[in-house]
Amino acid sequence: MSPLASIVIPVYNGMSFIREALESALAQTYTNLEIVVIENFSTDGTAEWLQGINEPRLRVVYRTSTQPAAENWTQAINESQGEFVKLMCADDLIAPEAIERQVAALQGNPGAVLAACRRRVIDDRGDVLKESHGLGRLTGRVSGEQVVRNCLLAGTHVLGEPAAVLMNGPLVRAAMPWHPTWPYMIDVATYADVLRSGDAMCDREVLASFRISAASWSSQLLAQQPIQFRGWREDVIASGQVPFRRLDRLVSEANLRVRTLGRRAYFKKVARRTARHATTGPSTE
Repeated sequence: MSPLASIVIPVYNGMSFIREALESALAQTYTNLEIVVIENFSTDGTAEWLQGINEPRLRVVYRTSTQPAAENWTQAINESQGEFVKLMCADDLIAPEAIERQVAALQGNPGAVLAACRRRVIDDRGDVLKESHGLGRLTGRVSGEQVVRNCLLAGTHVLGEPAAVLMNGPLVRAAMPWHPTWPYMIDVATYADVLRSGDAMCDREVLASFRISAASWSSQLLAQQPIQFRGWREDVIASGQVPFRRLDRLVSEANLRVRTLGRRAYFKKVARRTARHATTGPSTE
């Protein structure tokens, strides 16, 4: 039998998108699969909707109080049992073949501990904002050290959001908790911990969709993003995980500033789209 893979979905007040996210998880072509949802004491009917689902691959953990996001993500990983684990935010999507391709990449490359793909960027209605995004120049098998170094130099986490990444289960569980110090870097900080133990497999196929909106967590953290990236960068450099020279730091800082300006412009564009949609009503496409 194929090894068990886990998709874990932490959710809080996710009724707008959890149905679509869960459908994409259940549509996987990979069959030996568990899906674990941590329902973080929502107040919008999410828990009640989940209680009506009869699906043997699905296990829902219902909390009786709301915990911070990083703790909810940590509980989601710790509840997983799979040899491989993917965390999905409750508003993101994965392609039907995502788990199958990423499990095959890790099984076929002993010593690889993380698989990542490119992702599509969509808005709150599911309209495509960018057809293919992520990984920079990374392709094929890349050392863990080189992946982290590329993130530092690029001024961003080039591997992308958790829906685009599948990790070695025992290693990611050992890396818990998710790092609450830099909420914007919460994912790449954990990837870096996992990548201390091996390589990454970088698949340039688009196998995930990352949703952004004016109300998303990423947009709420926008002003803090450069500050948090610098904090994570200095922590990685101090740990000695990646050799980093003075010139490297200058390149990293220049790229961070460019990306920060671009990201702010991008989220303003998304906010304008959202406002326009609210004014014009639902799409007829």
